[in-house]
Amino acid sequence: MEHDLVLRGKVVGPEGIEETEIGVDDGRISQVGRRGLKGSRVIEAGRCLIFPGFIDIHVHLREPGREFEEDFRSGTEAAIHGGVTTVVDMPNNPVPAITLAALLEKRRLSAKALVDVRFYAGVRQDSLAEVVRTAKLVVGYKIYLAQSTGGLVYPWERLPEAFARVAETGLPVSIHCEDQGIIDKRAASLAGVDRPDVFADVRPPESEVSSVRKVVAALRSSGRLRVNVCHASTKETLDLVEQTRSDGLAIDCEAALHHLFFNRRSMLTNGLLRTNPPLRDEDDRAALVRGLDDGRVSFLVTDHAPHTREGKESEGLSGVPGLDDYAHVVSWLVKRQDVSPSSVCRTACLNPALFAGLKDRGEIAAGKKASFTVIDLGSPEKVTSDAVRSRCGWSPYEGLEFPGRAKWVLVDGEPVLEKYEQVT
Repeated sequence: MEHDLVLRGKVVGPEGIEETEIGVDDGRISQVGRRGLKGSRVIEAGRCLIFPGFIDIHVHLREPGREFEEDFRSGTEAAIHGGVTTVVDMPNNPVPAITLAALLEKRRLSAKALVDVRFYAGVRQDSLAEVVRTAKLVVGYKIYLAQSTGGLVYPWERLPEAFARVAETGLPVSIHCEDQGIIDKRAASLAGVDRPDVFADVRPPESEVSSVRKVVAALRSSGRLRVNVCHASTKETLDLVEQTRSDGLAIDCEAALHHLFFNRRSMLTNGLLRTNPPLRDEDDRAALVRGLDDGRVSFLVTDHAPHTREGKESEGLSGVPGLDDYAHVVSWLVKRQDVSPSSVCRTACLNPALFAGLKDRGEIAAGKKASFTVIDLGSPEKVTSDAVRSRCGWSPYEGLEFPGRAKWVLVDGEPVLEKYEQVT
């Protein structure tokens, strides 16, 4: 039998790496493990690592409403560049995605996307009736406990009510955990302070931890749904999540690329690194990396926020792009931070697929989608703005050289990255 495509090389799974072969037919994995597979096309991955296509469950693709920053086409071009083959788009557009009509429009606009795009629905106090109505269009729900674009801030005192409504759908909920009351007090007390890193004091670690504690309390009172703490930034958050999980409750947390790579001191030399939550001290950054490897962190995400450089500089907007550099940071985590490739597979592939209910991806096995990310850990690449695919046109990692890059990215069995030297 001759397959449409055969990949040969080091295949990464959640438990280890195995030298093997993968047969692909009609966009699906048809065979794994046999030697001597034949294919009309062959990728000899050699020293590279073959992962299931990366899945990023936290991106902001901006359409509709801010297409000058990003749209579904440009954002998914950036995803391919970074080795990401599935993205889940957040609801905080200028007109928030909290209704059936808004989500249908986003789905229509996403037809131009180059990778699979799925959606969250936002939850607002005046939109609880829409939660069940939107369930068939989304993989989960998003709650903001601090101010954000789209006016989606939700009062923490009413979390049990929101949790009960989301539980009716059987879908998970992701939560932006910061305490707006603490933020407001800090902002008032620090008004007029001019330091490059003052934003980290305006939104201090205790703001995140306080908010996570409130989420945990609400989860304990309901206990009927799965909760994800978005972009965890502190060691104490990881400890809280671990303790809650050990008590038998379904709770996860994300680590974003920028919180893993940069620390608070980075803000002193790079004025574009303002994010919500802010970058933290080195101890917190190192704890996140350890958490990624030991299982406390469930998901590796970008929180891709493609503001223009001008918007960042003139308006002080929070958030940084990340999709272009997903594979770069993965190579750094593996080569420079001693994170195992299997931990990357769990947090970038398997766990996100399970969380989003995407049973046809996330691992390399017969019957799964033939989407792969092949990373060359021995091919250093320097980040430059002219290589960025995101419409925002910049990267927080510009000027830095990473130990590796995505060499091939395949979506449904088709190579989609412009580096095909070894395809015969």
